[in-house]
Amino acid sequence: MKKFVFATLMCIAAMSAKAQVITSEAVKNAYETASTQPKSDFVFNADYTDSTLTTMYIYKKNETGKDFQTLTPFKKYEYAYAADGTLTSKVTYQWDADIHRWNCASRHDYTLEAGKYSVVYSIYNAKTNKFEQPVDKMVYSLDPYTDTSNVKIYHRNNSTSPLQVVSEIQLTEEPLLFAEK
Repeated sequence: MKKFVFATLMCIAAMSAKAQVITSEAVKNAYETASTQPKSDFVFNADYTDSTLTTMYIYKKNETGKDFQTLTPFKKYEYAYAADGTLTSKVTYQWDADIHRWNCASRHDYTLEAGKYSVVYSIYNAKTNKFEQPVDKMVYSLDPYTDTSNVKIYHRNNSTSPLQVVSEIQLTEEPLLFAEK
């Protein structure tokens, strides 16, 4: 569920920026913000195709001496986009130090249909070599006539149970109110 929270935060960030979908530019900006943090325990690197970020690598800093540190691979994210630059999927890999290999862990799939933006979270099953049924889903919709956003979050306990609504949030853009002292 922790991993799905990140997807939720990305969608809420997109909503607060008046965007309906996450784009390649938003992914690139998130990478640039993360990679320029001065006091971080992580180092970031990325691969690009043209100017589009396609893979982000995260390395953990290991302090080994006074002025010496090593980097250990930690996570890798692979991004795929539609022709218009909207994010369609993000696959997460975790580093296995014992076998020195990236292991697939999960996938977020992003879709925009009928004015609703959905994020679906699936876990990778190494035994079957495929992604399981989605565990979590978030649907964001905006009513253009009222400036009201609706976010529904779904979860399933196992692959045979249906996705069920666990949370629903309705956001209304209201004017800021200021009070005099």
